[in-house]
Parts: sequence; C-alpha cells; structure tokens
Amino acid sequence: MTEPYAVPVPRGYRVGVWEVREPIATGAFGSVYEARRTRGDDGTVRGAGTGSPSRASGADGGGAGGEVPDTVALKFLPTGTGTPRQLSHLRDLAEREVELLRRLRRPRLIRMYETLTVDDPGRPRLDGATVLVLERAEGSLSALLSATPRPPTGPALLAQVCEGLHQLHRAGWVHGDLKPANVLLMADGSVRLADFNMAAELEGTHAYTPAFSTPDYTPPELLWAEIGERGRRIRPSADVWAFGVLAHLVLTGSFPLPGGTPTARRDAAIAYARGTHELRLSPELPSAWREIVGACLTRTHADRTGTDALLRRVTSVTGGASGPARFSVRRPRARPRRRVLGGAAAGLVALAALGYGVLRWADDGREPGAGPRPGGTASVAAASYGASELRTDRDVPPAYRLLIVETAHDCGHEEVGPALIAAILKVESDFDPDLADPAKDEYGIARWTPSVLRWWMNEDGTPGETVPQPPFPPAESVPAMGRYLCWITPRLDAGLRGDRRVLIAVSYRTSYKKVNDAGGVPPKYRDYADRVAHHLKEYTPRGGK
Repeated sequence: MTEPYAVPVPRGYRVGVWEVREPIATGAFGSVYEARRTRGDDGTVRGAGTGSPSRASGADGGGAGGEVPDTVALKFLPTGTGTPRQLSHLRDLAEREVELLRRLRRPRLIRMYETLTVDDPGRPRLDGATVLVLERAEGSLSALLSATPRPPTGPALLAQVCEGLHQLHRAGWVHGDLKPANVLLMADGSVRLADFNMAAELEGTHAYTPAFSTPDYTPPELLWAEIGERGRRIRPSADVWAFGVLAHLVLTGSFPLPGGTPTARRDAAIAYARGTHELRLSPELPSAWREIVGACLTRTHADRTGTDALLRRVTSVTGGASGPARFSVRRPRARPRRRVLGGAAAGLVALAALGYGVLRWADDGREPGAGPRPGGTASVAAASYGASELRTDRDVPPAYRLLIVETAHDCGHEEVGPALIAAILKVESDFDPDLADPAKDEYGIARWTPSVLRWWMNEDGTPGETVPQPPFPPAESVPAMGRYLCWITPRLDAGLRGDRRVLIAVSYRTSYKKVNDAGGVPPKYRDYADRVAHHLKEYTPRGGK
C-alpha cells in the first residue's frame, strides 16, 4: 500500500477461510477490508507472499441468522499492539461490540458471523489483532446524505432505523452513538445499525458507557454529565434524542438546533435545555414529522417519548412501509483515503468512530454538517481524548477532557492549547464544577462572574440576552473561557516579559490591559502565574510546547 493505513493488511492475506481483498476505509486504530471466502481452506492463516503459517482462532458470532455469504467485511482491531492504556480502552470497546452482536439476532442490526484472533508474530502490526467478520454493506447514511441531501427515500430509511432502535431497547441495550455514519445501507436497500463500541446493557433504567458520543447527537443532559468509575450513565432516551436529530437532518438537510459548527449547536442545545431558547424546527420539516421530532427533542429526558410510542408514530406516518428502500450511494474508493487521523490524539477517536466502528464512508471523512476540524465530532474514549495535546496521566478529570480539547481547537490560536486551559481550570477551581464564591461573585469550574459571562456565552460574539444565573455547567463555562482567552490573545502587546501563555492566563484572572501596563505579570499575580506555569508544564505532553 502506498498510503498510511491504521492496520495494514496486504491483499491476499488469509484469516481463517477469508482472503483479504479491497480496503474499504480506515480510522486511526482500526481498518475494514472486503474479504472473500476461500474454498477448501484448512484454517491456516498465511501472510501474502510470506509462506509462513500461523493460526487464527475463531468464535461463532451467533448473529448470522442464516448462511454466511461468500463476501464479507473484516474489521481488524489491533488488540495485540499499542500502549497499555490504549489496549485497555481498545479491548473494552471491542468487547462491547462483540458481546452485543453475539447475543442479539435482530434484522436491523449489522450481522457478525464470527470473531477471529490473528496469531502471526512475523507481522507485529497484525499479531494479536481481533477480527470481526461482518456483513458487507453498500455504504452508509452519512455518504448518502453527502451525495443526496434530503433523499426521497428518507422516511422509509428512518422507519428502519427506528425499528433497529426498538429492537435494541426491547433487548435491554442502549446504542449510545446513533448518527448517520453508524447507519449502514445494504445492497438491497435495507438498513442496519452498526458500531456498537458505545453500546451498553441496561441495569434497570440506566446503562453505563465509558465514552463520549458525538456532540451533535447527544442530548443536553449528557453534554455536561460527569463520568464516574463505571463510566457515564445513559438512558434509552439518549437514543431517542439522537433519532430526532437524525430525522430532522434526513428530512430537511439541516440540524434542528442553530449553529454553523458542532460547538455552536452544542451551545444552542444547552441554552435550549436551560429554557433560554426555544426549539425552532425547520419549516422544511414535513408537518407529519414535526410532532415526532418534537417529541424526541424535549428539554428533559423525562418528557421524551418512549421507543414503543416512537415506533408507532413513525410507522403511522410512513404507512408501515419500513421495507427495503431504493437509494443511490457512491461506493467507497478501493484505495485508502488520504485523510487518516494520526498520532495519539486520534487514538480511539477513530476506533469507535463510524460505520463498522472504525471508518467513514463519505469521501471527505466528516459527518454531514460537521465542521472541518479533525476530531470535532468523532466518538471518543474520555480518558484518552486529545492525548497528544493533554497528558492522560495527570489529574485532569476524564469528564472534562473533551470540553477542554474541543475548546482549544475552536480558538485556533496556538498559544491557547488544551494544556493551558486545563492549567487555568486547575488554578481557578481545582476542576470543581460546583464552586461557589459569593464574596467574589464567582461560580463554577471557570470562576465566572455572571455579568462577565454574559458577554462570552454565544459563539457568534453577541452577549447573552440576560445575565445568566449560577450554577454554570462546565459545558457552558469552559467554551466561554475559550472564547475569552481567544479574544485576549491578540490584544497582548508584543515583547512582554515571560511565557505568553502564562500572560494570557493572568489576563484572564485580571485583564490584558493590566498585563500590558505592567510589561508582563503584575506583582500581585506572580503567585497565580507561577501556579499556572507549574500545571502548564505538568499537563503538556513530552515534546509539546
């Protein structure tokens, strides 16, 4: 292969009875290939052209529900290589998907025929890899929407997606990351839900998932949810919210919450949940679907429609026509795509990302409507998110890593990096989201004064209509901090004494004018500056700035 590929598997490599053919797509930690059955094979695995035998151990997936076809998709997860931290997350996510697919046999879920483990010491990148043998899809809803916004088959496709959710929930599972890229389209026009790395089995009313899901499809109550020892608590209502967003996107070509970027839409979701903004569905949304989408996108999970009622409504609107739908979608290119997430920062972003769990089908590698920033909308293991920019072995709470890294990316100034934001939060509040200091009129993880926060609440630079009242959730406070730091940075004079990043932090605590007047850190804030500098160094990965 001439281009980078997360798990390079040569054409002709044999795993069990399968021979690898064309690459489908890749992410940073996993790759999917088309494979064809070889006849008369004795189970031996041979690397193409090597002649050195090794073995692949297999386990019946239990999800085939019929004869295994001659052409499948092989999903390679490098569970035998990587750092201990990466392997821990990788194996956990792989085990979640395998467990669900082994136990559930549902027509709207992607089928897993078997799992294999590669034993090939001569190929370190493949040795120990877990291989999922899956149905071969024709494409994804993400690719379809990129090629044909508002596809005429949209209602029929949505009916099948709803059936898939209903099957999952009735079986006691939550998907946890429903979005267009995780809806696969088969050659006959039928739909399969895929990517169950975030899926979790219900324990009563809740399940626990270790990762953040895609912000555009995450309900407001989970945007600022903390992650405990068992992960983040999630309900089936999270999937219902995601379905509402998905339906609005499929039927109108736009997201239901305003904003040109995922961050702006996240802020809009928070404002909606707080009651400061109303939900204004697109006038392009067909009238029959307005009630359905509105019932999915309620401010609180308690008011959200249940999956049983949702399926009845969708079936009624579509006339029960939930069979295969005709669609036209470009097949993925045979060669690997050029844009491959790289480095530790990509890490598990791509593993749990899209389609079969490791790939994007659309040519540009992004969700419909997503911003251009790498990592902006992908699913992610919380504890390792942004590892190349923010150390994972320090005291930055996993619950806030996504917010911190995303906020830094939104700024675009090199000086305002994740390590700086984390260092400021550490010094300001020790990451306490419930901080309250009435004597100084400062609240929350970023110690906002309400009258000041008002000016930095909106991404478009306009102040909030009213002065916000505490408590201020981290999902509101941290992005506002980023916007303020980004505004400060170009206003600091050139030639000031000291680390410019520390000067930005001191300006946050006092003002950029006082820092400029002092020619550096004012004497009153030297202790503050020293503490920020200490944590900035502590949180910056080796080799970083």
